[in-house]
Amino acid sequence: MNSPEIIDIQVDDVAISSKPHLMDLLLDAICVVNEEGIFLSIDGACEQIFGYMEHELVGRQMLELVYEPERQRTIQAVGRLMGGHLQYDFQNRYVRKDGSLVHIMWSARWYADRGIRVAVAREITKDRDEENTITTTLPPSTSKCWLLSGAPPSLTPPGHQPIALSTQDYLVLQVLASGEGVVSRKRIIAALGQDYFDYDQRRMDSQMRRLRRKVEQSCGLQLPVTTLRGVGYRFYDPVEVLL
Repeated sequence: MNSPEIIDIQVDDVAISSKPHLMDLLLDAICVVNEEGIFLSIDGACEQIFGYMEHELVGRQMLELVYEPERQRTIQAVGRLMGGHLQYDFQNRYVRKDGSLVHIMWSARWYADRGIRVAVAREITKDRDEENTITTTLPPSTSKCWLLSGAPPSLTPPGHQPIALSTQDYLVLQVLASGEGVVSRKRIIAALGQDYFDYDQRRMDSQMRRLRRKVEQSCGLQLPVTTLRGVGYRFYDPVEVLL
């Protein structure tokens, strides 16, 4: 699954200026909060994602809705954002109005001159549920090499259960696994269907960090991909691609 793109929008002191009927078509929610984390406005898929109408959230503290075990991690991410780090793919869970949990992927930008954060929220609950299903229903691998499968997209470490992958994760690993030696960034970006010169190189770094973290959290192993600065990446363990 692709990360939600950073949307560089012109904002006034409290809201995003846009045509309401166009905002209703969005599958994501565009949230504006102040420096204290108070919702100033929410456009787009507010009710679909959070279960609340916009007027029910405006004026509320964002952190109140974050699933309690993940609040500290969220506070740390906000600190990095306000320190100048551009956020592309932070994930956490929110408690919906009906009490259920929703998995959200965030992209965000801090506008220091206006004292506001603008964030795009995308629901990924279905993707996370599918990942959990794959992990809990398939037996551990008996192969001595890593297995990369496209149906469904998953990476299976030797002696461990499959790790579900997003489409973007799979495409990146497929290029790395099919290459001999070092695979250039340009080749990976082309496989993602992006233009190399328009592509933000920081997204590739973020992608690889997220993949490494996913593998380590799932099985305790390190993803066998090494980075050659300024050149590309190399998958250095044996890997078999299953179509």
